[in-house]
Amino acid sequence: MSHIGKYRKSINMLLLLGWLMALATTAQANMRFYSIVQQVCKSYRVPVGLEQMKLEELESDNPTFHMVLQSRRNNFEEVMLVGYIASSQAIARTGLGIKTIMITVTIPKSDNMMLMTTADVGLVEQLRLGKIKSSEFMRKLQWT
Repeated sequence: MSHIGKYRKSINMLLLLGWLMALATTAQANMRFYSIVQQVCKSYRVPVGLEQMKLEELESDNPTFHMVLQSRRNNFEEVMLVGYIASSQAIARTGLGIKTIMITVTIPKSDNMMLMTTADVGLVEQLRLGKIKSSEFMRKLQWT
């Protein structure tokens, strides 16, 4: 017993260090995911910040990515498509097991009207790969 007690402090420190490393790895994966989304959105001139993105329940059965974008006048469909394409691109590059993507677009000229949509990753992947047209994709979205 005294033999284990001698190394108890070292074991506790190793466990704590391992736990902190696991948290840091998750945070880094999220930051990489967020930065890819930001890069793709920026290339389409759609601004998005870290505070507008949220990854939820990565360890659950239905991990979800939420993003809020702002539309300019009447181009809400274009902004929404950019959000889905950016999300799909980030999923493809990082390998995160996200199942559902939720994009909310606010339209400031219409008293901050909000359009909320949800799509399964499989549908978004078809859009990214060009297997379906954007008009067909928009019809298959779940609108709330």
